[in-house]
Amino acid sequence: MDTLITIFSEFDIKTESPDKTDFLQPVCSKNALVAKNGLRAEMTICLQENIKQSLELYFNSSIKCLTRIHGKKYDIIIEFEDGTKTKIQNKDGDGKGRGWSVDRRKVESFKDEQLIKLLKTLCLKQGTEKPVISNNISKNVINMCMLGVIEEEYPKYFTHTKSNKSTGNIISMSICNTNTLITFMHKELYNVMETKRTCVHLSPNCYLQRKGGGKKDFNPDNIQMKFKFTEEIEKIFINIFTQTTSQ
Repeated sequence: MDTLITIFSEFDIKTESPDKTDFLQPVCSKNALVAKNGLRAEMTICLQENIKQSLELYFNSSIKCLTRIHGKKYDIIIEFEDGTKTKIQNKDGDGKGRGWSVDRRKVESFKDEQLIKLLKTLCLKQGTEKPVISNNISKNVINMCMLGVIEEEYPKYFTHTKSNKSTGNIISMSICNTNTLITFMHKELYNVMETKRTCVHLSPNCYLQRKGGGKKDFNPDNIQMKFKFTEEIEKIFINIFTQTTSQ
């Protein structure tokens, strides 16, 4: 069972993680820095009082506690005073450029034989076949990579935060219902997957590539999905918090 660390503030805040040193590891690359900033943002959501208040206004319900979860497709569980709970996945930063990494797994776990052939050829340089993959398969990939494979563990909401690089405080936060986001992502899919250099593109904002990362990284041949937070996607998120100069 994961170790449960309780942090006391003006309200009940908890974080679950098997490794208390998550936030003490040295940062050696840009990807590691992005990951560390993401973990720090998850902690800050649980600690920052005005974020709690903003979530209460959005959900129109008092929050009993916020719990950070490690190793799931959702990052935080919100437990309300009435006993109900909801799960959110948070992404921190602008998410533009090459986008956020939202999933990584072995190539065989994609399960579709033709897609596996394409990924091995293009991303892993282990074959020559380039089958044409329809957007019906792309929808399955989006669902698996964004939500996971266990329906009870699907995040119910996605949140987007921007943080102060110096203090770590969250300066803005927006939120989107998962169904709304996934529906939008499905609508943007190409009719068939597009191949570009060493990547397989599902849509203008979503693509698959080899994880890589050098000799010290585990499982460099895993396939990761990258998700670009475009202006069009940003429009479907509802802003619930913006830090003012007085805060």
